[in-house]
Amino acid sequence: MVPVAETWPEYVRRISGRATQAQIAERIGIGRLSVCNWLHGKTRPKAETVITVARAFGRPPVEALLAAGYLRADEIDRPVEVRVSPRHLPTEEIAAEVHRRLINLARGVDPCS
Repeated sequence: MVPVAETWPEYVRRISGRATQAQIAERIGIGRLSVCNWLHGKTRPKAETVITVARAFGRPPVEALLAAGYLRADEIDRPVEVRVSPRHLPTEEIAAEVHRRLINLARGVDPCS
């Protein structure tokens, strides 16, 4: 039997301990009615809010996204590729990469390889 992930209301109750709806709402910076609706299964927060909730209670965002239904259990163990934005590379590194690609292009090699 495959275990079923806890629901969003169960998750919020577990990570918040004995906190009231008002205390939870204040901690994450939203209205108490939103928390009330979550705990009664009437609404589900946006993914950004789910991440905010996890961070406010010192929990991994992936765990919260799973509980809120934004991720499936089979998706959380896949490798993640993190790339550096070219905007944050030093000019010298960009110039070296352009140079390397031009040489490959002149040799008839895929410049991006």
